[in-house]
Amino acid sequence: MRFLLLLTILALKFKKSSQTNENFKKFLMGHECRIVVKTKDEKKGKRFIFKDGKFSSDAVLDQYDAAMVWANPKIGFNAMKKGEEGIMDALQNHLVGIEGKIHSFTWFGAAINFVME
Repeated sequence: MRFLLLLTILALKFKKSSQTNENFKKFLMGHECRIVVKTKDEKKGKRFIFKDGKFSSDAVLDQYDAAMVWANPKIGFNAMKKGEEGIMDALQNHLVGIEGKIHSFTWFGAAINFVME
C-alpha cells in the first residue's frame, strides 16, 4: 500500500510540475519515454509517461522504455523514500533491477530529482 502511495505522490508531483514549473516544462521538451516502477511479481506499480512536453501515468506495467523492478513493495518503498542514495544502495545489493534503455532510466532519475527539489 505504501509503495503505491509513494508512486501516486510522485505522479502528482510530476503532473503539477509539468503544468506550473516553466523550468520543468523545458526539461520535458524533446524527451519522450515511458518508465515503469513495479514489483517483481508485477502486482504493484505505475507507468510514468512523458510525451510532447506533457506528463501522464497509468497502470500498464508491460509496455515501457525502461523499468525499475523491485524485489518487493516494502524494499521499493524504503529505498525510494531515501531518494537517490536509497536507490543506489538497492542497486548495489541487487534488490532492484533495471530493464530497458539505461538512458531513459537515467533521465527519469534526473526528472525525480527535479520535482523533489
